[in-house]
Amino acid sequence: MAQRLVNFPDGLAYLCDEHQLDPLRNYARVGSANAWPVHVRTIYGADDYSVDGNGRRIQIVHESDFLVTPVGEWYFVLAIFGVEFAINIGHPSSEGYVQWLEANRGLSPLYTEKNAGCGPMPRKAI
Repeated sequence: MAQRLVNFPDGLAYLCDEHQLDPLRNYARVGSANAWPVHVRTIYGADDYSVDGNGRRIQIVHESDFLVTPVGEWYFVLAIFGVEFAINIGHPSSEGYVQWLEANRGLSPLYTEKNAGCGPMPRKAI
């Protein structure tokens, strides 16, 4: 979140003071909950690649985005070499993410209409 807000000082201040993030902060710092589930699945192979307009092979190293479900849950979704991790940033549950996946035919939020045409974040030529 901070990376997305680095050019917006007011946004960073909001992030630091946002009380809705306190449960996750407390879990990360002192283990305030027994477990904080992370949904993990493979969405493409680690060695998969696409081809850019110049015919170069492009490997997606990592990409990320935020998902807000219809019921208002916030998830941070991160893919590293095709392994997708999704964590609810408001409370320790991944049920809402599983429900969202079921309602969206298993499509990763990284490849929804919101992100159409944006391409992956960082790319590395192989």
